[in-house]
Amino acid sequence: MKRNLKIVLIKEVDFMRAWIKLLEHCIRNENLIPFGSKDDPKAIRGEVCSRVVLEQSAVKQVLDGINYLPKYGKLFPFGARFIEHYVNEYTLQYIEEQAMLGKEDKRKFTYTYYDRFKRYPTSNGIIDQVDALRENLKKQIESNPAITKCGFRMVNEIKQNFDLLNSSQQKILAPLLQRPQMQKSIVTPKGYFRVHYDTTGVNAIGYNLTQFLQALDSAYTFEVIFLGYSV
Repeated sequence: MKRNLKIVLIKEVDFMRAWIKLLEHCIRNENLIPFGSKDDPKAIRGEVCSRVVLEQSAVKQVLDGINYLPKYGKLFPFGARFIEHYVNEYTLQYIEEQAMLGKEDKRKFTYTYYDRFKRYPTSNGIIDQVDALRENLKKQIESNPAITKCGFRMVNEIKQNFDLLNSSQQKILAPLLQRPQMQKSIVTPKGYFRVHYDTTGVNAIGYNLTQFLQALDSAYTFEVIFLGYSV
């Protein structure tokens, strides 16, 4: 029996509408899960694959939780406390604590996403997909030195080797090491970056500054803390 699994993308700016669309998709598009041998095929119900993208106000609804969804009461217990708990599930400490719990312990999950990501079971043993990702990226970069993701690396190399340059080279490159002259600056919530920006004029920002600051911290957390790259 072949699997006929279609991935459906649901994009919404409202959390409740996204939730309703997802439920409708699950109800209408349930697929059989084949198993058993070729001579004795079997199937059970219940396989659905979908991808939900929450945008704009839907993100605020998730962050603010019941304060933003008063008509639904405690149906959606989001907010900072719940988000913090969810983030904690993506730490080594959490999955190690889970591994220590007995099978009958009500706090124990069958598996967590990070545990499956960090310790993925295969027929050849356990694969650490985090390390595999790190090593594959390293090989790609080393095999193609021309790859430059952003200007940070270039600026850091100039800073680290500045004393090796002659005076004329230093004069040309020195401005790259200075902070830009903008109208305002702000430090990201976790303190990883200071962002300089304008609020008026041709260089005025046209995006949500709070979300941008959170995105910077998130990128640093993933690449430096999670993947282990040096700064």
